[in-house]
Amino acid sequence: MPSSASAAAFTLNFKRNLARAAALVAALALTGCQTYTSKTQERDESVRSGNFAAAVAKADKDAANNADNKDTVLYRLEQGAILRSAALANLPAAATPGSPPAAAGSLTGQTQTNQALNAAAPEQISPRIAYLTRSVAAFDEAARRIARYEEEAKVKVGSEFGALLTNQANLPYRGRAYDKVMLHTYQALNYLQLADDDAARVELNRALQTQRDAVEANAKRIQEAQKLAEEAKSGEVKDEQGRQGSSYDVDRAKRDPKTSAALASIESKLDAAILPYGDYVNPFTTFLDALVFTHQAADASDMERARKSWERVVNFAPNNPYAQADYRAVEPDLQAAAPIVEPVADRFPPTPAAAPAETVAAAVTADTVVAPAAGVTPPAPPASNGLTYVIFETGAAPYRDQIRIDLPLFVVTGRISYVGMALPELSRVSGHTPSLTIAAEGGQTFPVALVASMDSVVAKDFKNEWPTILTKTIIATATKATIDAVLQKQMQDQAGATGALLFSAFTAITQAAVNIADTRTWRSLPKEFHYARVATPSDGLLTLTAGAQTRTVSLEPAAVQVVYVKSTSAAAPLLVGQFVLKK
Repeated sequence: MPSSASAAAFTLNFKRNLARAAALVAALALTGCQTYTSKTQERDESVRSGNFAAAVAKADKDAANNADNKDTVLYRLEQGAILRSAALANLPAAATPGSPPAAAGSLTGQTQTNQALNAAAPEQISPRIAYLTRSVAAFDEAARRIARYEEEAKVKVGSEFGALLTNQANLPYRGRAYDKVMLHTYQALNYLQLADDDAARVELNRALQTQRDAVEANAKRIQEAQKLAEEAKSGEVKDEQGRQGSSYDVDRAKRDPKTSAALASIESKLDAAILPYGDYVNPFTTFLDALVFTHQAADASDMERARKSWERVVNFAPNNPYAQADYRAVEPDLQAAAPIVEPVADRFPPTPAAAPAETVAAAVTADTVVAPAAGVTPPAPPASNGLTYVIFETGAAPYRDQIRIDLPLFVVTGRISYVGMALPELSRVSGHTPSLTIAAEGGQTFPVALVASMDSVVAKDFKNEWPTILTKTIIATATKATIDAVLQKQMQDQAGATGALLFSAFTAITQAAVNIADTRTWRSLPKEFHYARVATPSDGLLTLTAGAQTRTVSLEPAAVQVVYVKSTSAAAPLLVGQFVLKK
C-alpha cells in the first residue's frame, strides 16, 4: 500500500499532467474531430441555395487543402459534381489559383476531348466547356486515387486495425460503391456534353463493372467483420498502442435490450427509404446506359445491350410510362404485340403495359449482357422532328449524421454498465422540387416520371455496409472502454479514490474527443432522377415549369437530343443544359 506522502505526490503530478492533456484533447476535439457534415455546412448551403460561384470557390479550396490526405477522394467527388452544376448554370469562369479554368491535356485517356482542348486557345474555350473539363479532371483524380486504394487493399491485410480502434473517420475515404458508380455516371454525362461519345461509353462500362465488383467486395467486408467479432470474443483484440483488451461478445451486446432498441430505430429508418433495386444497382446509371446504347448503337450487340438495360429500367420503375415506351421501342416481341403509343397530355399517365412475367422481379441485379439477337436495328424517332429526352435531377441525397447509443460493458465489473457509442445514421433531405412539367406546342404538357431514387440507392448501400460498421464500432468502443476500466482500477490501487476519479475524468474527455462517427458522404448528389420522352415539337420550343420557376428552351435540329435540368432545392434556380445524342 503506498504511503500517504507518495500518494499525495503522485496525485499532484497526475493533476498537472491531466490539465495539460485535457487542454490538448480539447483543442483536438475543436479542430480535428468535427464531423464531415458540420465541416462542409457552408459549402452545402451554397449548393442548396443555388449560389454556385460560392460553392465552386469553396469546393476548389477544399480540394486544394485536401489534395493528398485521407479525404482526397471525397473532396474531389464534391468538386467534380459542383463544377458540373456550374457548367449547367452557365456560370462565368473564374480563375482558380493553381487550377486554370480549362487545362489542356489535364484529362487522361480521352483523346478526342484532349485533342479539341489542345487545338483551342484558352480564350476560345467557353465557360461551360471549361467547367465540364475541370469536372472531368476532378473525377479523374478521384478515380485514380480509388484505383490506388483498391490495388493497395489486395496486398495489405489488417494494416489499419489500430486506426479502427480510435476512429473510423481517421481511415482513408476510399469511395463507397454508389460513389464509384455515380462518379463514372457523371463522367459519362460530362463526355456526352463534350460530344466525346466514345469516352462516355468507356465510363458506362466502368460503372457497370463497378456494380458487379461491389457485391464481391461487400462479401469480403462481412467476412472481415465476422473474423474481428470472433477475435474480440476470444480476447485477441489490441488497441493502437498494443494493449490487450478484455474478451467481448459482440452478438451479446447487440441483443442487449437497451442497445438493440436503439439499433432497431436506425435500421427501420434505412428500410423506409429502400426500394427494390437490388444490391449496388443505380437505376439512373442503367437508364443512361439504355439511352446511349439505343440511340448510338453501332451494331446488333449494342441494341441487345440497350434492350436488356431498358428491361431493367422497367423493373426499377414499373409505373414510368416513358420507360414502357422506350422498352417497347427496342423489344421485338412487344412491338409485334402492340404499337408504340407516345404519352400525350390528354391521356397521361397511360396504364403501363404489363411486362412479361419473367421480367418482373422483387429486385434486379446488375446482370451481365446476354448474347445479342441477330437482325436488331435501331428504332426510328417517333416523329419527323426527332425525339427529346428531358432529364430532371432534383434535391439532395441523404447525408450521414451522428447518433450516440448505449453499449453494454457487462465484462468489466460483473454487472451491466454502459458507455456511449457513436454511430452514423442516414438523414434524408427535404425541401426539394418534386416534379417538372414540360409544355410543348398546342398546349400539350408532360410531367416527368421517376426513374431513380438516390435516397434508396444510398440507403441500400448503407444497409449493406451496416453490419461491418456496427461490428467495428462496437469492438473499438468496447476495447477502449474495457482497457480504460482496467487502468482505472490500477490507478485506484496506486493513488486511491482521488487518482481514480481524476483518471476517470481524463478518459471521459479523450473518449469524447475520439468517439466520433464517420459521417463522410458525398453531399452533392441529388435526391431523385426523373425523365420524360417527348416528340420534338415542330417549333423547336419546350417550356419547363418547376414550382414557380419557368424556363423556355430552344431545341437543336437533331434526331435525338437531351435537355438536362437540375434543381438543388425548391428555393434555387433551375439549371438547364443540352446536348445532342444523335444528329
